Amino acid sequence: MNVILFGFGRAGKIHYHNCLKNANIQLTHVIDVMDISDSLQSNIHYVDYNDKDKIHCLMKNTNIQAVLIASPTYLHFEMIMLALNFNKHVFVEKPISNIYDNIESCFKLAEQKNLILFVGFNRRFDPLLMDIQEKLEKNEIGKIHYATTTSRDYPYPTQEYLNKSAGMFNDCATHDIDYMCWMLKDKPISVSVMASNGNNYNYDHVAIHFKFSMGTIVSMNLSRVASSYDQRCEFFGEFGEIINNDFLQNKKLSFPQRYEQSYINELQEFYTCIIEHKKPSVSKYDCMNNHIIAKACQEAVHQNKQITIKYGDLEFRDFSSSVPQRVKDNYLKARSHQTFDFVTKMQQHFGNFDIKMNIWDILENLNDLVDVSDPDISHPNLFHAFQTAEMMRRDDLPDWMQLIGLIHDIGKIMYIKGSDETGTGKKEQWAMVGDTFIVGCQLPNTLVFPEFNTLNPDMKNEIRSTTLGIYQKGCGLDNVICSWGHDEYLYRILSCNKNPNSLPIQALYIIRFHSLYAYHDKLEYMQFQSHKDKTLFHWLKLFNKYDLYSKSDILLDSNTLKSYYTGLIQKYFDNDYLFI
Repeated sequence: MNVILFGFGRAGKIHYHNCLKNANIQLTHVIDVMDISDSLQSNIHYVDYNDKDKIHCLMKNTNIQAVLIASPTYLHFEMIMLALNFNKHVFVEKPISNIYDNIESCFKLAEQKNLILFVGFNRRFDPLLMDIQEKLEKNEIGKIHYATTTSRDYPYPTQEYLNKSAGMFNDCATHDIDYMCWMLKDKPISVSVMASNGNNYNYDHVAIHFKFSMGTIVSMNLSRVASSYDQRCEFFGEFGEIINNDFLQNKKLSFPQRYEQSYINELQEFYTCIIEHKKPSVSKYDCMNNHIIAKACQEAVHQNKQITIKYGDLEFRDFSSSVPQRVKDNYLKARSHQTFDFVTKMQQHFGNFDIKMNIWDILENLNDLVDVSDPDISHPNLFHAFQTAEMMRRDDLPDWMQLIGLIHDIGKIMYIKGSDETGTGKKEQWAMVGDTFIVGCQLPNTLVFPEFNTLNPDMKNEIRSTTLGIYQKGCGLDNVICSWGHDEYLYRILSCNKNPNSLPIQALYIIRFHSLYAYHDKLEYMQFQSHKDKTLFHWLKLFNKYDLYSKSDILLDSNTLKSYYTGLIQKYFDNDYLFI
């Protein structure tokens, strides 16, 4: 693979030498503002950064497949867009940019052109940190209560570097932020920072304290002024602790030596992603979230107070390579086992409605259940139920919709009648939670993890693997069968004459199809829409806005809200109980 390199500074020299060592990569040109011809091998050509005509000529060369960008951060965006527009795969040192919209634009263009945009958060590729991540993945020390990182740079950066740097949080702390989020598979929800200026430039010493959404407290200590390079981390969990201090020493090493193997590993992964058409392990959402977190650190130190970190809507439903394995496993099993015949059996099995339960008892029973399919939050269902309902109440939506916000997931109570064998238990939930799809027809490629579609036995059936399958065009979603889950189960509970209620038709439509993301988010299955579906569709879209974007880790006091929602239950239900 032929590549060109932008930048021959600290990081650029590392990538230059690693290209020479990698048999799969042929470095042809190095672009820099300084004439570095004498530092290059004879078969590698120097190009002046200011010679735009020569650079454009290089970019037009179809024999060059990729560009490595190791220039100062403020030049990254321009170079990335240039390379992508000339259909080159891109490896860029972190961060992409200090501007959120620029990060988004780069990934959007890469996606449109089906190109790899690989961002060099190299510590994910460090063997020592990878070993720790594997131990945490295996839950060797249980729930993580507290974690610390120490990052002290040596030697002190040059003034030229500092003048062009993105600051302590974006250039330095973002490494620790990235690998901590990666290891914990979680994100911080609040941050406080203390900082000082040892050399009267930016910040030389910072202490960052995070609260992560699953309760872990994380402290990061960073300094640009140290007598030696010092990189450590520690994880304290319920069953023990993991400490990485292998490089606690007085040797005058720096980052090129400490992370030598990680730079080699990430370059090889970049090549592998291109050749095998794989998504990079550092996702678009990782980069955007790292930017948001670093910016929150800056705000915290400026305002001298704890800051709540707000991510916006794009980080939800991130099913990228960083998704927890539990989520991926759940979808694999659902796609493998949820056939037309399986769903028919589940409808029969759960169709008795012979257990009587108080509605509040059902809601509180869900405190014992965490949805294993949800990559966004790891709290019990009742917390999210109140968050959804309260957001709707805040926006003065109809009270029936507020009630649906509260109860839309109570179909998950099926686990008390279900079993792990059928995916309807507490541990195995693949026929209870997660995105649903229509069985009896072709599975669309817009489903999450579309690579699992071929595992479904129905996709080998001549009729059930077609666009219409066993259905008729315009038959209406009332007349199709969705994969079994809590949506369909609750819809059947509320439609049963044992459970009289006055919920409007919009409410039942929302309950039945709110997990059918391929329909209301990706606009699949439109061939089945009836006039009724077209009329009710916007209610489903509106509900999804609150179901998805109300997810947060700010927990509400259910006791103070119970009185209000009890009134809504009494208004729309004939009884305070349901037969399930």
